[in-house]
Amino acid sequence: MSHHSRDPSGAHDFSSPQIRVRGANDFRQYSNQRLRLPNERPPLGPRIRQIIGALVTIAILGGVGVGVYFGVTLLLEDDESSTAEVAEPVEPTDTESEAQAASDQATESAQDAASEEEPSEATGSAASVEQSQQQTSAQEQAQQPEPAQSAQQAAKPQTVVSVSSIEPRVTDEVVTPAQIDGAEIVAERATAEPVPPGIPRSLADGAAYDPTEPATVFTARWPVGTTLRLTRLPGATLLTDEEQAEVVGTETLVVVRGSESSNTDLQLSPAAFEQIAFLGTERIIAVRVEVTAPPP
Repeated sequence: MSHHSRDPSGAHDFSSPQIRVRGANDFRQYSNQRLRLPNERPPLGPRIRQIIGALVTIAILGGVGVGVYFGVTLLLEDDESSTAEVAEPVEPTDTESEAQAASDQATESAQDAASEEEPSEATGSAASVEQSQQQTSAQEQAQQPEPAQSAQQAAKPQTVVSVSSIEPRVTDEVVTPAQIDGAEIVAERATAEPVPPGIPRSLADGAAYDPTEPATVFTARWPVGTTLRLTRLPGATLLTDEEQAEVVGTETLVVVRGSESSNTDLQLSPAAFEQIAFLGTERIIAVRVEVTAPPP
């Protein structure tokens, strides 16, 4: 006589403990496995296969490790043998020893000949030294100025060119970059502004700055004393068409009399700025710069 089991898997137990029948839940969860009895031992085949696979893997890894060890050992032995062969001294051959002996004999003969010629060379060198001394003494006598000439040269005062006295000029010769310390000869577009009022300025020679001087400019792009031709370029947004037509294309010559650094390329005196711009209306203008004369 059978009775329902309390096992939640849903199996039915019979009177004999050796018999167990699968229920609906067993087929749903373990459909691909054979139902084993409680006293039945699990098969040994899968375990043996797992053990054999593990042993084969260990054997393969061990063989690879042994091969790498012996390969590295052989490479190290080959490197040591090659370095030992290079370190062995090379014995000279018979031909090389004969050539060395011949060269030694030639050097000995050359030294003997030089020792024989030393007295004659010494006498010749002494004569040449006497001649050179005579020539140098004659040159020194010729270079020595007469007392009257030296007194006249000392009496002449050395003239110093003042930056404030340099006037704008245009030379007939072409100005080279070497004459203006490597600066550019022509700048197609540069910015210019008037010197801000209320800021004390002094010229490069220490003279006082005159805002009414129409040829004074401060810049660090050209050396002090250089004469520049400034040509007004178009592009003034604060001017009317009539005012632009009045100032665009006008030219003026200025002299670099100071090397003040500012946000613009050039800082003109108010008198110089007014010649090519509307002072009070414009603050910054665009000009074309051309070097017409180097510093004197």
